[in-house]
Amino acid sequence: MPAPPTPAAFTRIEVINDLLHRCVYTDPVRARTLLDEYQEHLTVLGTELQSLQDRTGEDYAFNYARYLASLESQEYHHQAAAAPFAAAIAIAERRDDIGDKLEIYLDYIGHLANLGKIEAASDYLDTCYRLLESYPSDQYRARAASRHGYLYLLYFGYPKATRKFLEAETLLEGGTFTLTPKDHYFYALTQAGLGAVCQSSGERQGAIVAFQRAIERCEQIGLRARLPWHQLNLGKELLASGEYQHALTYFQAVVESAAHGSTQALAATYANMGYCYHHLDEAAQATHYLAEAEALYRSEQVPDRVQLAIVGSMRATLLLDSGRWAEAIEQLQLILAQVPVDDRTSDPQLLSLTADAYLYLSVACEHTDDFRAAYAHHRTYDHYNQRYHTQIDLMRQQQFAAQFRAEEREQENRQLKLRASQLQLRALRAQMNPHFLFNALNGIQASISDNDAATASKYLAKFAMLMRRSLEYSNYEAISLEEERQFLTDYLEINRHLRFDGQLTYRIVVHPNLEEDIIGVPTMILQPYVENAIEHGLRGQARGHIEVTFSPDGEEHLLATVTDNGIGRSRVAEIQALDASRRHHQSRGTEITESRLQLLSDDQTQWVTTTDLYHPNQEAAGTRVQVRIPISDVPLRQYQRR
Repeated sequence: MPAPPTPAAFTRIEVINDLLHRCVYTDPVRARTLLDEYQEHLTVLGTELQSLQDRTGEDYAFNYARYLASLESQEYHHQAAAAPFAAAIAIAERRDDIGDKLEIYLDYIGHLANLGKIEAASDYLDTCYRLLESYPSDQYRARAASRHGYLYLLYFGYPKATRKFLEAETLLEGGTFTLTPKDHYFYALTQAGLGAVCQSSGERQGAIVAFQRAIERCEQIGLRARLPWHQLNLGKELLASGEYQHALTYFQAVVESAAHGSTQALAATYANMGYCYHHLDEAAQATHYLAEAEALYRSEQVPDRVQLAIVGSMRATLLLDSGRWAEAIEQLQLILAQVPVDDRTSDPQLLSLTADAYLYLSVACEHTDDFRAAYAHHRTYDHYNQRYHTQIDLMRQQQFAAQFRAEEREQENRQLKLRASQLQLRALRAQMNPHFLFNALNGIQASISDNDAATASKYLAKFAMLMRRSLEYSNYEAISLEEERQFLTDYLEINRHLRFDGQLTYRIVVHPNLEEDIIGVPTMILQPYVENAIEHGLRGQARGHIEVTFSPDGEEHLLATVTDNGIGRSRVAEIQALDASRRHHQSRGTEITESRLQLLSDDQTQWVTTTDLYHPNQEAAGTRVQVRIPISDVPLRQYQRR
């Protein structure tokens, strides 16, 4: 019977866990060794771990699975990554831990994207965004934005991909959380994504700069796992730009590091070095590196026949350029034997390789005076070239269809979120602010007690009309700017008399170029900010002033400004800190309104800007809130049709 595990065994597995947190991204060779040791300890400690009352055992199993999955995925060992991903996801879902789910889902999205399973990846991304609503985290938002950018790349949505990559970059540079090695990995990944966007639009210099940033971050943090791939990408871009010597410096860096254990990265580097030397007219060097690439591809447990065919095609090109026609024919026939193509083949790359091989065979046979064979090979080339272009057209149709489905899916999600936001606002409006209701009714009661029936009647009627409009407007998505201005006027007027005893002054100004009756704005969009100015800015003051202005902001937006001369946000925060009932108070009205503004338009902009105002002596002079509001058509409601 084996001896029971010692405390040292538990200590060692903790040490390994801490090391893997970094090594998976910085030292993949050592990470594999540590993972083997990790697995051995998990096996030895199996019974002990199951007997623990806390979740330590599951923590170890989850971490082992996600580290292994991440390592395999980084090196594009998709089949090997599948099982550990499944294990980690099962544990995260069984434990129902939001942090664990976000951690593994965001990694799994990358794995699915690499496999071309875009819709499945999009499903997991949607889940991540829903989880982030109840688990706000700039760290996970950054990773989600980076993954989202890559999904847009696969849908050829380059502008949206750019916005997502820039969002990820901003969050990762924002300083709101301490970056882990994995966050630095995502930063480099984001830069590589920006490089890919630039490549797609032919902005070679932009692509080069982005790939250089990825390399610099990897070198700065020691992210050796991905460094060879970024160096390879930059080298390929320089090669495509004709900067062969410059490209070789990056290819050589990969070779000198042995690609940090990545056979695929090293093989691809050798192949590109061969192509580079070919352009430099150094045939011996080109042949040498192509042979090195071929040897590495053949050393894989399951050799990649497509990559072998690509290398073979490069070698055939060298032979053709040097006029060694018989050897070129032999090499091209070898390629055709390696490429698995038949009448059912739909892979454009395989069809392209086959078509090129027959074209080169036609050229080589023509130079050896075998014109019959040259003609036959050229006809075969025509056949495969036509199949290639047919497949490309079909693939583009599928890509457009997938892009349309993605856009449709985003629109559905946007509508659902907007509907949820509208329901929340409707509930908020239906109950109004209890302070406002209490003060208004208390003021009316005071007028009645003072036998001032005329004032009581006047403001009771205004209060009733305001409540009626609030309930009526809560059913509409948009109202006219004129209706918005009138609602705010009535709201401020009631506050002026029934809460501030006439000591509140206000002014609402609409720019003369704005046609109030035909411009539509989201329903009661500004009321939460006016309410905030009263409840917070003027809180505790006997008098105050509020100014509201509406001005044009381009053709599709208004700029609304709410300014108060209150105590300022710093003083409000101090007061709330001393009041236990308001210490964690946050205005749900303004929070939901800002979310609503973001959902109403595709524009990626800062919808709400808050500025603290100061007197020359640096005393607080109030607060200014600027709200950018999308314009819509005024809806034709039933009572307007009569």
